Amino acid sequence: MVFEKARFIKPRGEFKWEFCEENSSSVFYKTFHITVLPNSAVLRICALGIGYAYINGKRVSEDLFAAPPSDYEKRLWYMQYDVTSLLQKGENSISVLCGNGFFSEDMKNGWSSNEAAWRDHPKMIAEIECNGKLFLSTDETWKGSLKSPYLMNRYRQGVFYDARIPAPNEPAFDASAYENAIIDERAPRGVFTRYESEPIRELQIIEPVATHQLDEQTQILDFGVNISGYVRLFVEGNAGDTVRIRYGETLTGDGNLYEESVMQEVYFPEGEFATERLVCNGKPFEWSTLFSYYGFRYVELKCENLSAVKNVKAVFVAQNLALRSSFECSDTFLNKLFACGVQSTRCNLFYEPTDCPTREKYGWMNDAQSSSEQILTNFHAEKMLLQWNVNICDAFLDDKGLPGIVPTHGWGYTIGNGPVSDGSLFEQVYRVYLHSGNKDGLIHNLPYFRRYFAFLKTREDENGFVGHGLFDWANPTQTCTTPKEFINAVYRIKFNRIAALAARLAGESDEEFVAEEQRQIALVKNQWLLPDGRCAVNEQTAVALLIYYGLYEELEPLKKQLMECVEERDFHHNCGIVGLRHLYLVLNSLGLQEYAMRIVTASGFPSYREWIDQGATTLWEFWDGKLSRNHHMFSDLTSWLIKTVGGISPDDQAATFDSITIKPYFFHSLDYAKAHYDSPKGRVGVDWRKVGQKICLKIDAPCDGYVGYEGKTLQKGVTEIWIEN
Repeated sequence: MVFEKARFIKPRGEFKWEFCEENSSSVFYKTFHITVLPNSAVLRICALGIGYAYINGKRVSEDLFAAPPSDYEKRLWYMQYDVTSLLQKGENSISVLCGNGFFSEDMKNGWSSNEAAWRDHPKMIAEIECNGKLFLSTDETWKGSLKSPYLMNRYRQGVFYDARIPAPNEPAFDASAYENAIIDERAPRGVFTRYESEPIRELQIIEPVATHQLDEQTQILDFGVNISGYVRLFVEGNAGDTVRIRYGETLTGDGNLYEESVMQEVYFPEGEFATERLVCNGKPFEWSTLFSYYGFRYVELKCENLSAVKNVKAVFVAQNLALRSSFECSDTFLNKLFACGVQSTRCNLFYEPTDCPTREKYGWMNDAQSSSEQILTNFHAEKMLLQWNVNICDAFLDDKGLPGIVPTHGWGYTIGNGPVSDGSLFEQVYRVYLHSGNKDGLIHNLPYFRRYFAFLKTREDENGFVGHGLFDWANPTQTCTTPKEFINAVYRIKFNRIAALAARLAGESDEEFVAEEQRQIALVKNQWLLPDGRCAVNEQTAVALLIYYGLYEELEPLKKQLMECVEERDFHHNCGIVGLRHLYLVLNSLGLQEYAMRIVTASGFPSYREWIDQGATTLWEFWDGKLSRNHHMFSDLTSWLIKTVGGISPDDQAATFDSITIKPYFFHSLDYAKAHYDSPKGRVGVDWRKVGQKICLKIDAPCDGYVGYEGKTLQKGVTEIWIEN
């Protein structure tokens, strides 16, 4: 049992609940003696909210922003590290620097996280095990202090760092004046669980592509691409000199950093937004933050002596997940669009699929449900999603259901939720199963599926419909064009189909879920399927949902209706994250791939092209460009490009762990395309190009009998096929 003898410790000192210009970070320190070096030594640590451990002045890991956030009263994630090589014979020391992170936010904000009941000084619990036996654990003999270089640290706003105060990894660090830490009797009581997914790491160092001098003290740096992370810089200013660093995604017309007023007025009415202040110590040093990250392309530097700030680089930070796929074609716009979708997703993989690195950094469930298929198409994200799924299950309450964000301190049970969001309980584990064959998540969630369905029953109106929660979010008009009752009923059909699969995989009867599925199908058809076979809601989203989930008697009337809905909009979409998750795939199924491509490549409002033409390197939150410009919720088009243009597993419900079908569509506007997907059985590659009046299609299969084309299974290696164009 981990931490059997260890206790959470925190520094002595009054905790200030209200907002302060400066807030606390914590430093802990302990010396210990080793007579005989162990063959193995392991450190386990859970820091609330963020912690970095050092043994003999060396950081134990390159991991960032650990431990992962959670509902701390239910789950306490801890990290485990091999520290054998860091120990030395004789005297040793361990120090831990802890920041507030998600655990303790003191500023008022749009999500009321400052009201979290668990807020307190940053704290931690740790133990070292040598040769399989407990050697050292946190208790009141450790030293603790609230004095660190981080005079202020806020996960979503920034930091204030005074380099005149030595950090734990610096030679001048001295803990001799520290008082003993105290055992925290009111520490959260969540279940300790090892975090075993890939860590958050620095992924890339980016040089600025342009600089712009605003005045003698102020400079704008353009790094050419929107990222999540921070800057690293070298400073050799005089002691007391201050460098101010501000982050942003866009510039104003005169070249200043653009600040959307709603960010400050609504979301962060206290303190500065996306700002770091660095006080010099009179010696040359390199610096980057440990306790906050930002969504940005541009950085504003301000210093009385700008020449003292050198070698400024952007550091791209995200969860260290390997890419699973690639795509390229003869249309540079589509290539840019694919890159934007992948970049947006990578920037938002931070222990969960966050909405944006710019403003919230929350695991919004609606974004994740609309995006999970492409996340798994583009990244090896199974571990991350399954560990986030534990947080999702922890968040479920029988009388409130699921919140819009996970993890949560309590916010989101009355806003931002409903089936459009709650579906992440089903979608994540289902998609993990399809991509890997791992059924553990589906089986684990089965009792939560039943509890969730029971909760939905309590929210039904007299006709059996559920009307709470989000609508087709982020559609071009931001209005409820497709009734929530319609979307929720269709999603309940999907949820029951997934639950039935989970029951069968668990060796249980699926009768209860099949019966409920049929009840919902009858409700949908009776309410919204007209006698002529058309949908009563004449919207792209509604018609696409009926077709995708097979909720019709005859397909042809709905096909004609959907064509009209697209044509009436001059081949522009009029749907949000629900509709766009289904629209292109439905058009594919109807043989209308060219319709889908016309929407994807359309010009004017609303369109992806408008974003690209304005220099977007990531996908935006809203079609008019307001608020965040780094959201992944519209990124499913990347999966569509791989499935349709690349032709790899075009069936959205197919289990790629079992077999993969290749069926590319050779668009009139394209001369060539190539894509790959790393399946459970190896890499599947497709490369096609038009040669005169023919098309040369090359399919690379990782093994015999796994990849199929035109009803035939292929042998391992490259198969070349010539097709009349």
